[in-house]
Amino acid sequence: MPRSLPDLVRDSKIETTIVSDNRTRHAIFRAGQSARQRRVRIEETWVRDGCLGHGSYGTVYKEYKETADNGEAFGKMEGALSPKVRAVKEIKKSVIAGEEIDYTMELEAVAKFSNPNYSHCFVRSDGWYEVSDAIFIIIEYLEYGDLQRQAKNPLPEPEVQNIVSQVLEGLEYMHDNGFVHRDLKPGNIMVVQKGPDWWVKIADFGISKRRYQDVTTLHTMQRGTFGYAAPEALGLRGGASYTAAVDIWSLGAVIFWLHTQAAVFPNFVDFCGYCSGTRDFPVDLLEAREASQEGQDLLRRLMSLEAKDRPSANAASKHSWITKPLVKTSNAMAPSTT
Repeated sequence: MPRSLPDLVRDSKIETTIVSDNRTRHAIFRAGQSARQRRVRIEETWVRDGCLGHGSYGTVYKEYKETADNGEAFGKMEGALSPKVRAVKEIKKSVIAGEEIDYTMELEAVAKFSNPNYSHCFVRSDGWYEVSDAIFIIIEYLEYGDLQRQAKNPLPEPEVQNIVSQVLEGLEYMHDNGFVHRDLKPGNIMVVQKGPDWWVKIADFGISKRRYQDVTTLHTMQRGTFGYAAPEALGLRGGASYTAAVDIWSLGAVIFWLHTQAAVFPNFVDFCGYCSGTRDFPVDLLEAREASQEGQDLLRRLMSLEAKDRPSANAASKHSWITKPLVKTSNAMAPSTT
């Protein structure tokens, strides 16, 4: 059963009425201007406007605000930063593979990292609500979608460096606060601004897990995405426990994909071969893209077979590939095709 809700999560729940299959009405309370009106109730109506995507644990919809605070009609509007457009993630209260989904983990992570101190690194949430069979998380709408959608060709290395430095900052916040993402991949890195001057945010805490004080490892096996999941997360090394180092491995796989548009290990046989030491790390694609030796060094460290050999997010952010300007090669100087 889902555990009791933390105060932060409980406080972000929104009073909601389901008007119809595609309309939702919220009661929003704001500070008033006088002692008689210390708290003002405002009702908003939102209309569903199509599906943005599906995941293992939920479906994301686009919605637009139908009415203004004064009751006047807005109508359908567009815009990445407009408060009149939002995304809503629906999570069914159901059982997958015999295990009931503990949606409280995602709600806690979303509430925590929607704080303004972190919102430059994470997709912001404006609250959540529930019905009998589902949870709905309200999140900011980003019109460009994710890296999987936007990075259709190998990126110049300085752009890869820029993206990775931002993701590392987010992972450092997560790990310092005891959270492990467990499903980091291009589809869970959202694009606020496209290249060459990328701005990205980490999204989708659907299988995130929190490590509580005095607990150094986690024991629930993740269901992350093959190609980005660490060996120990799939039970291939390290027994039945794992640490935040699973996110570090996943970041390495993301870097490889940004450089090459290819998976590090395209199939399970190759992956198992690398884990058992019978297959070398595939540097040929990186060499073909003229990836710098410093960049390759960091990537190899991030994807060390032993979790203990991978750097922390903080240590990785201090690697010379992140901190020093790159010596640009012909490929690195090629313009982005996104």
